[in-house]
Amino acid sequence: MRTGRNHNSHAKEYSPQSPSSIRFSPRGDAFKNPVQHYDVAKVRTISEALEAFNSTSFQSRKLGQAYKIWLKMLTDPERPMILFGLSGAMIAGGMRRILRDLIAFHAIDVIVSTGANLSHDLYESLGGRHYIAHHHIDDPTLREMRIDRVYDTYADDVIFTKADEFVEKFAETLEPRSYSSRELFQLMGERLRDNYGILATAAKEHMPVFVPALADSSIGMALTVYRNEKMKRNAPPALYDALMDNIEIMSLKRQFPKSGVIFLGGGTPKNYIQQVVPMAEIAGWPVPPHSYAVQVTTDDPKFGGLSGCELPESQSWGKLDPNAQQCTVNVDATIGLPLLFTGIMEHYDEWKQRGPLKADWIEAAPTTPIRKSKRSA
Repeated sequence: MRTGRNHNSHAKEYSPQSPSSIRFSPRGDAFKNPVQHYDVAKVRTISEALEAFNSTSFQSRKLGQAYKIWLKMLTDPERPMILFGLSGAMIAGGMRRILRDLIAFHAIDVIVSTGANLSHDLYESLGGRHYIAHHHIDDPTLREMRIDRVYDTYADDVIFTKADEFVEKFAETLEPRSYSSRELFQLMGERLRDNYGILATAAKEHMPVFVPALADSSIGMALTVYRNEKMKRNAPPALYDALMDNIEIMSLKRQFPKSGVIFLGGGTPKNYIQQVVPMAEIAGWPVPPHSYAVQVTTDDPKFGGLSGCELPESQSWGKLDPNAQQCTVNVDATIGLPLLFTGIMEHYDEWKQRGPLKADWIEAAPTTPIRKSKRSA
């Protein structure tokens, strides 16, 4: 006679489990810090919001951590040198005034940039503007109109040509010798009359601006035209010496051993700042790795690209201190940077005394290199 029950021999019978019957390993302090739900009623400023983010989760917590690390860099009594890696289309993205203010208020000390960002800055210093795009105009038509597009933003190609001419005429005034990019942009910035320009403000504040991939930009193209004209006339040109950049940035790190880094995106600016430590080591100028690091990026580490690579990876190369305070925020820099800078400026009274670096650009390498038997990977 059937009872209606399944007599499958492999079936198991389960009974409800009560909390008192659950066994688990010691939890230590795993539950020490509960998530604090964001309470808009308790927030009045951007810095208060960023502080509150430290008790939330995911990228809001990372943004809050990045804010605290940057503020720590600025208030550190040892006054670390802050190197700022600038990539992406930040000028077209509406970040020019923030970048100018970072320089003017000395929230950073050294800029390593793509040439493109400075080309767009020069374009605006010479009267150009960036405009909100109309997507009903196709790109071949834009080319006929001499309008350049950067995603959802337009620029005037005619004024870019004016900027190219400015660079060519500027180069003609230079003494025929070698220049680092830092010296070139100091001299170029001194020719500009623009209170809101990056190059003009950096020159006024004597803040070093390095562009290690200068040839890969509109400014680099204009310098190429200048160089070609000199070759036609068999005349000696002013030359950009990329290796002098290396010597100068190593000298900076030697003069100011404690340092922090802030990266917008990655690319050449990020690697150039990171490599200064192992480069100094093999050059006989041993210097300590960076003590702080903040990275704002939308790239993903699992594809192996530098722009997405996580900061701890650089510890394996000796670039970042094993005990460094570090944070990567996966957010669009045109969102993250305004929030971070507004937050630290709300605490300006706490760090305004730090002032500019006073670098000695004549400092030479040691007569006898101090080489380690084994360099970092």
